[in-house]
Amino acid sequence: MSIEEIPQGAEVQVISKDEKKARDLIKKLNLKQVPGITRVTFKQKGNLIYAIDSPDVFRSPAGTYVVFGEAKVDDMNKRIAEAQAQAAQQEALSKAATADDKSPEAITADLEAASLLDKKEDDEEEEEGEVDESGLDSADIDIIIEQTQVSRAKAAKALRKHDGDMVNAIMELS
Repeated sequence: MSIEEIPQGAEVQVISKDEKKARDLIKKLNLKQVPGITRVTFKQKGNLIYAIDSPDVFRSPAGTYVVFGEAKVDDMNKRIAEAQAQAAQQEALSKAATADDKSPEAITADLEAASLLDKKEDDEEEEEGEVDESGLDSADIDIIIEQTQVSRAKAAKALRKHDGDMVNAIMELS
């Protein structure tokens, strides 16, 4: 297969003769490929780490592993420094974002305060006006007040809205 025949964007893996021979021997040894491994690291004395990204890993029934891939020296101190720099950058970004935004707890508290304020305003509006109980049973209104802990005016309004149906009036006010 020539280079012109390879579709653009296709993932191509070049395998040396020795690696191909080793893979054929692995198939004969009945080793099973282990899927889902994205990185293999080997540690030597003195924080020297060899890393293989996107390896092909095979396992024998006895628990021996064979790993194929390009090993690169991984400097752990450099990685730690990069991780710390990224963490500091993310912290700075989050501080800048929270300067404008609030935490979820603060937003929840604001919403609860606003809903309580709206309830108080509604109660004040209804309590100011006279309660029109004409055509309604006062015992029904008393039961709604007892079940929902609302004002008499609000209970009468809900009962009137549902044409005297106590269940729906209670459900609306609960």
